[in-house]
Amino acid sequence: MGPSTAVNPIFASYRNRAAAALLSGLLLLGVVNLTPWWPLAWLAPIPLLVAAFYSSSVEARWLSFLAAVIGLSSNFRYYQTTTGGAAVAVLLILLQSFAWLGVVTITRGIVLRAPSWYSAFAYPLLWAALDTLITALSPHASFGSLAYSQGDAIRVLQIASLTGTPGIVFIVSLYASLAAVAIYRGWNIQLPYLAYGLPVAIIAAAVAFGNWRLAQPAESSRARIGLVAVDDYIGPDVPHKFVDRVWSSYESAISALAARGAEIVLLPEKIEVLNSSPAEQRLDLLGAAARSTGVYLAAGIGHRQDKITLNRFWLFAPTGELLATYDKQHLVPGLEATMTPGEDFVTAEITGLRYGLAICKDMHFPSLGRAYGRRGVDAMLIPAWDFERDAWMAARITALRGVESGFSVIRSSREGMLSVSDRFGRFVAEAHSAPVPGISMLVQAPVGHAATPYARYGDVFGWCCVVAALSMRFLNT
Repeated sequence: MGPSTAVNPIFASYRNRAAAALLSGLLLLGVVNLTPWWPLAWLAPIPLLVAAFYSSSVEARWLSFLAAVIGLSSNFRYYQTTTGGAAVAVLLILLQSFAWLGVVTITRGIVLRAPSWYSAFAYPLLWAALDTLITALSPHASFGSLAYSQGDAIRVLQIASLTGTPGIVFIVSLYASLAAVAIYRGWNIQLPYLAYGLPVAIIAAAVAFGNWRLAQPAESSRARIGLVAVDDYIGPDVPHKFVDRVWSSYESAISALAARGAEIVLLPEKIEVLNSSPAEQRLDLLGAAARSTGVYLAAGIGHRQDKITLNRFWLFAPTGELLATYDKQHLVPGLEATMTPGEDFVTAEITGLRYGLAICKDMHFPSLGRAYGRRGVDAMLIPAWDFERDAWMAARITALRGVESGFSVIRSSREGMLSVSDRFGRFVAEAHSAPVPGISMLVQAPVGHAATPYARYGDVFGWCCVVAALSMRFLNT
């Protein structure tokens, strides 16, 4: 047994412990939502953790659950929209809240069992392990990862080139855990200089690595990329005149971008869902648009053929020839349940550079990003369709795949963002999409590939965290 820990008078009162959990919950509103403010992720768990350390095990569970429900409630309307019902939205919030309950209460048990020098590592290891398991097992892959709260913390994001999202989760959670353990234990801990010095050194090394990586030379290659998005959906009940108006808006934007020097023009995902014969007609029209403007033209279409429906991406050469076809591999559960997933990774050579093709939700899957990273792509072309509320988050999720696997990301989304980011996750350009006549922009996009350890070795760090988190209870017996 280690030395006893004096009771902190602030946390001796249940009322104060509940207030601490409430404070964490309110701070989490700015962490686990769709437009987080990155510093809050480092600070939000601290009051809750300290309160849990001074609570009974039952009380700690309730406090953790309370804080999580408050924070996660910010996503209720988004979950309701994307899952089709309030009941499923509530269930998702409850499941995520129980994850918080489990992580905090297990951390409490480890910290209270003994004043071990490594106790500050329990909380970050548990979250990094959970992040790894969810990404591997969930149909939504890495969506919802705490790592995306750091979307604008460019230095922190660079860790992903080594570890993927688990490394970001680990570093952010390590800071909160270190602060909470220090408040609770003070110097009454084994090997205090190691207990506090090692976490500080790891955090400092991560930031230093980010600074070093960002100091590397920028990509020497630049591509003139045009992006276009028209929010309006072309469904079966849309009047023919309006369908023509939407496609005319795209054609006008393609011509205008070509006149300004665009080499590639990227349109969004699933602009229209077509049966075989109309799809062939649309293919001919898009090919003609590429030929008449002299650009590489990329467009997303829903294509019904042979009793299956595919979420498809066509890439046309300036000659009008169909250069490549890609079918979305990771379909949105529920919303795209009637569609058939694709299986192939597709790349195309354009003006001496290699581009990878993917569609929207594909980029929630780090494994897909790694597959393209190992193929040496310089940039990804991503047609997408978001839900307005998640525009910022969707763009950051996709950009992080570029940090992980060493490529630039070019993304055009309906009801979302048109964006270009480099292989460091820095956004070169962003703009919100708009209804007819839509919006377009021309970007001098930095394009280039750099091999990363994460693309080569995958989630080695994350699975090590799983093993370490499981073994911690044996180290504390």
